Amino acid sequence: MKVLFDTNLWISFMIGKRLSSLAIVLNRQDIEVYVCEQLLDEIQKVISRPKFDKLISKETRYYFFEMVYDVCYVTNVTIQAESPIRDIKDLYLLSMAESVPVDYIISGDKDLLDLGTHAGIPVLKYADFVAMLSSQGKAIN
Repeated sequence: MKVLFDTNLWISFMIGKRLSSLAIVLNRQDIEVYVCEQLLDEIQKVISRPKFDKLISKETRYYFFEMVYDVCYVTNVTIQAESPIRDIKDLYLLSMAESVPVDYIISGDKDLLDLGTHAGIPVLKYADFVAMLSSQGKAIN
């Protein structure tokens, strides 16, 4: 199964207050997690904001990117997606989803979630993704 996670989920993972099961997902053999340079750049820009200095240590930031490069598939965006999305900055995620193509886009972003699907690819909340895996007998433990 091929998936991509939106920036907000990666940030939550780094903060550590939610999504502790994401580490388990990243290490599963039956799930391939894709990232692209635009996504990694966006994560870097977000965590560079002063408000994150108290929440995410420099060490966590360093190890986060090291882990992503170790366990995720870094891909190029080769398709320019078209979508009626409200936040045009998210268009690269939809383009990446089509370029791979992934099976699921996982996000907490209302603009993306409101799409429901993009190019036939379901857009799910993380909790719904985990519930789906559990219903398939692939629980996140």
